[in-house]
Amino acid sequence: MARGDLVTLGALKAHLGVQSSADDILLSSMISQISRAICTWLNRAFILPRDVADMFDGNGRNRIQLRNWPVIAVSSVTIDGQAIPPSTDGRGFGWLLEPGDDEPPGAMQMLMLRNGVFPRGWQNVVVAYRAGYQISNEARAVPGATPRIVAAQPYGPFAEDCGVAYANGVALTQVAANPAAGQYAVNGFGDYLFSADDSGAQVVLTYGYVPHDLASCALEWAADRYRYRDRIGMASKSLGGQETAAFRITAMPDYVQQSLRSFGRIICN
Repeated sequence: MARGDLVTLGALKAHLGVQSSADDILLSSMISQISRAICTWLNRAFILPRDVADMFDGNGRNRIQLRNWPVIAVSSVTIDGQAIPPSTDGRGFGWLLEPGDDEPPGAMQMLMLRNGVFPRGWQNVVVAYRAGYQISNEARAVPGATPRIVAAQPYGPFAEDCGVAYANGVALTQVAANPAAGQYAVNGFGDYLFSADDSGAQVVLTYGYVPHDLASCALEWAADRYRYRDRIGMASKSLGGQETAAFRITAMPDYVQQSLRSFGRIICN
């Protein structure tokens, strides 16, 4: 699955009931196109974990809405070139991150300044942070018989690996295949393979995922566009003069649009 794709080729072919590989290139292209179209409609540059540094105009208020979410961690906040510390106790001066929604996270988040305001200015506030849909530190034990773990993926299908570590925090090294002790390999479906030497070890998995609703929207829209090839520009079709089949011609299926609304970015700063 290409980075940024919201659904896999295998999932789309299974949904369509396509067995042949003759249209694999076409279907893969459709997946990428539909995935980009969905992110554009949502007004979101990305949904998978990524480090960003956003600049904002100070608004004279004590809060700024971050452009990307869910926020995994904030690494730094500067105002007019001056570093601002986090408010560790929630009462002293510093920044606070609005908690994200749970199971799964969905709402945009505010960065708040305790006992202060973001002074008005042009691009004078810089926030460095990591955002995207991510499962962090999923605790697992490497099985003894077969040292293989499949990521739990509670909120949506696995999209990309973001690292594995032992429970004590020591990171394992990713390799393409045949991992030795302290190494692991992973495929595009969240299937992690470890060395037999690590059998019984306690590890934590961190990985990016596509929320179920977004994956379903990409699947349905791509399938709709694939079937549309057989009726391009056709609003209705007579079936032997006995009945007429009507087709809805829209840029985006209505049911997809309804499902996407809760994921869209709202500009309010």
